[in-house]
Amino acid sequence: MSTPTFHILGLGSMGSIIAYALQKKFPAYNIIPLLRSDTKVQQFKENYDSKLTLHRQYSNKTDISDSFELTTDLNNIKESHIDNLIITTKTFQTIEALKPIWNKIDEKTNIILIQNGIGTYDILVEEFPEIKSKKFNVFQGVIAHAVFGSSNNFSEFYHAAFLDLKVAQINGFKDENNKIQSISEVEDMIKHNELLSTLKEIDIDCKVMSYQELIIGQIKKFCVNCCINGWTSILNCMNGDFSYVKDATLELFEQTVEEVIKVFSQSPDYKKVFDYENKENMPLLDVSFKDDYRKLAEWVYQIGVVDCGGNSSSMRQDVINKRGTEIDFINGYVVKLGKKLELSSSEYKVNQIVVNLHKLKCEMIKRDGAN
Repeated sequence: MSTPTFHILGLGSMGSIIAYALQKKFPAYNIIPLLRSDTKVQQFKENYDSKLTLHRQYSNKTDISDSFELTTDLNNIKESHIDNLIITTKTFQTIEALKPIWNKIDEKTNIILIQNGIGTYDILVEEFPEIKSKKFNVFQGVIAHAVFGSSNNFSEFYHAAFLDLKVAQINGFKDENNKIQSISEVEDMIKHNELLSTLKEIDIDCKVMSYQELIIGQIKKFCVNCCINGWTSILNCMNGDFSYVKDATLELFEQTVEEVIKVFSQSPDYKKVFDYENKENMPLLDVSFKDDYRKLAEWVYQIGVVDCGGNSSSMRQDVINKRGTEIDFINGYVVKLGKKLELSSSEYKVNQIVVNLHKLKCEMIKRDGAN
């Protein structure tokens, strides 16, 4: 039997904690980080001995990995076939990163997307239509862990809050028009899938669930992203800084999530989940959050501001470091979906304001303007 092999596309905040957890639990497995260039691979090797440093702020402990000796770049992968591909790149970088390695990927490959925002799967299918026609095994990961990277060392990360990773199948169903899954179907899927069974074993608190459970989790995490990422990048603040004026923050969050829920609930892609009824032998879903925007805003506040108060959002870090951001896949996705559904612009105006202010802030920073 061949040694299980996992390629990790993107060794940033989320890729680093997953790579470390895989290596720690399964040192005999082939864990292969994929970097964007040979220059980056050599820097990782020569400057950092191909090791990751993870500062666990929640436990005041620092972990240093063993060397990831199999690290390579996108143009020098030795394997003829990629069995398990963990994608943690920025959403807008995904297509270009996949192009050099797509000839090594097929319907036998397990692919998981672990990224902020919503919409990557849609652009993947547009670029690679065989994903749908040949029923590729694609899974979505919704990660709640709070992690940010060092500004000076690309192999050093600060793990601010340990939460969980929710995973579910999003492509490869027998009937693509009916993705609702039973409890037994999920259990059987875990048992027969190498990627899922492995993720369940590592120290990342991975919860494999049905498609409908994942969508609920994804929408709620998306609400956190819409409230935290854009606003922290605009205000240039840590998550916890929102606690200074809690009432004002909650009002801002409530207006933001109300638009998210109202827009999503009108989309055919999410209607079955929003209208879900609990039945015997089916996963129990709590969709009450869609009817109480204040309660949802308070949940976002607890997760984003209290539990992850010591975190600097990935989008804020990207703005500070003058990198591209994922705004079009977060607040921008609400705007895009609202326009696609031909809704009045008043139904997504707060998220449009976030997008506009964020893009203005990015340009100011690039021109050495506002902090």
